[in-house]
Amino acid sequence: MINRLILPLVTLLIFYSESLFVILFPSMELFDLRILVPHFLIIFILFICGFFQYKTALLYGFIFGFLFDIYYTEINGIYLVFFPFVVFLAHGMMKVLHNNLFVFALIVLVNLSVLEFLVYQINVIIQRTDMTLLQFADLRLWPTLALNLVFYIIFSYPIKLFLQRKQKQLLED
Repeated sequence: MINRLILPLVTLLIFYSESLFVILFPSMELFDLRILVPHFLIIFILFICGFFQYKTALLYGFIFGFLFDIYYTEINGIYLVFFPFVVFLAHGMMKVLHNNLFVFALIVLVNLSVLEFLVYQINVIIQRTDMTLLQFADLRLWPTLALNLVFYIIFSYPIKLFLQRKQKQLLED
């Protein structure tokens, strides 16, 4: 029973770690008004897709996308749709590309870029931002990708091992 709760609890912990990161991170003035957006949750969900189960990742994409909308955003439905969409894209990419940590890093970065661009486009459409595409890329996209790449480099191997152990336990049960 407790084994079945570990994956959702770890995912929930990562969900809350994003807000803790924002609170505990040093002042943004150090980065010349760059916007660093932690996407630790979707990276973990993409890991679930790549190294555990696609259906579980899709389900977590819906559930945690909904929770993300309620907890972090003022516009409900954006992440509810976009999290499962990037899981679907990543799954398609993984069918074609080899599934090792280096290639997976590229898949994660591409999908984070897609997610960020889609959110930016929604904000442009509903007129919640006046950033141009070049400003968006310079002030938000590149710093966000750099931050999440650092997260990926630090945590990719432990996350992969954790999910592979979960996969092995699932097959044994």
